[in-house]
Amino acid sequence: MLSKKVLIWCGFGWLIAGALLTTINFMAGKAISIDIPFAIAALAIIGFSMAHLAPHFQRKDERFKFIRQKGALFTTILTTIYCGVLWLLTEAGILEIEGKQAVIILLSLISSTLFLSWVVLSKKY
Repeated sequence: MLSKKVLIWCGFGWLIAGALLTTINFMAGKAISIDIPFAIAALAIIGFSMAHLAPHFQRKDERFKFIRQKGALFTTILTTIYCGVLWLLTEAGILEIEGKQAVIILLSLISSTLFLSWVVLSKKY
């Protein structure tokens, strides 16, 4: 299992990479695609969440099994809501994105929701 410090550095690394990518695209006069910030933010969230959850992952107890199951349930419910909102926004013409972008946004939201729900539930239980 990776140490907390390495995982925190991974999270900051993704944030720095996202900032550099955004800055370079801005200086070049290019518009950044809508899906890239979602993916980079999701990877940073995963890094920071794993740093917080590292001690919990090392113990295989019933408490953390419950936390993982409850987090998966919350993620499933919120995924349905995410899909519905994304569908409504595209059908109403408010948001015009390609299929690849929609998939990347949804995967980023799902992974972020899962890890953030684990962090919240580990503090609660």
